[in-house]
Amino acid sequence: MPITSLEIKDKTFGTRFRGFDPEEVDEFLDIVVRDYEDLVRANHDKDLRIKSLEERLSYFDEMKDSLSQSVLIAQDTAERVKQAAHERSNNIIHQAEQDAQRLLEEAKYKANEILRQATDNAKKVAVETEELKNKSRVFHQRLKSTIESQLAIVESSDWEDILRPTAIYLQTSDEAFKEVVSEVLGESVLQQHPEEEPIDMTRQFSQVEMAELQARIEAANKELAEFEAQTKQEVEAPTPVVSPQIEEEPTQPVGPMYEEPEVAPVYPSASTPATETVDSAPGFEAPQESVTIL
Repeated sequence: MPITSLEIKDKTFGTRFRGFDPEEVDEFLDIVVRDYEDLVRANHDKDLRIKSLEERLSYFDEMKDSLSQSVLIAQDTAERVKQAAHERSNNIIHQAEQDAQRLLEEAKYKANEILRQATDNAKKVAVETEELKNKSRVFHQRLKSTIESQLAIVESSDWEDILRPTAIYLQTSDEAFKEVVSEVLGESVLQQHPEEEPIDMTRQFSQVEMAELQARIEAANKELAEFEAQTKQEVEAPTPVVSPQIEEEPTQPVGPMYEEPEVAPVYPSASTPATETVDSAPGFEAPQESVTIL
């Protein structure tokens, strides 16, 4: 165990003859004690400093190890991040290439599909157009044939006799008209009333009767002229456009526009004079006319 300064200070020595001077020894011991205390204090301070430095060195060693570990971890992390980034960039590039290729293929497919549909539509429109043209040609030929047949019927010479006013017959010969009326009245009377006396066929109409008959004939001719003008206007009217898709009905022959008025005789009785009633023709409406035979 090391000696302390207190032990040095309290140390005593025995006295002998011709020994050391006690005062000098005490002074020297005081000096030794002081110096020893200084050395002990300095040594203690150095121990504290050494301990502190050792602690700091240990801290730095630990920090070094930690830093080394951190550096290693950072390097490893950086390497992994670099590798992950490289893989991700490769994946992104590969995915982008695949997407670009897919979009390109889809665009090509859609373009081809649109082109095919446009071609099919164009062909379909061309076929439909040709069909419509063919139907239009057939319709045109049928319409032309129908119009020509109708026009031939309208321009037929039979219409001149059919549409000739009745007044022309009267202007040509009053005697012929009277003879026809007499024959008709005579035959009807003989067929329906053979037991009655025959009608006087030589009888002449009075001027009043002829004027009344002429007025009625002119009224009938006026109505006939109005009907003829209306018929001509209907014939000259433009034919409505019919779609080529409608089947053309077979043309029916056109009959005469009207028939000649039929003279129905009215036989005289004892109290009533004989009258002749003229019925209206189917083509027009004429007022009931009667010819009184006196």
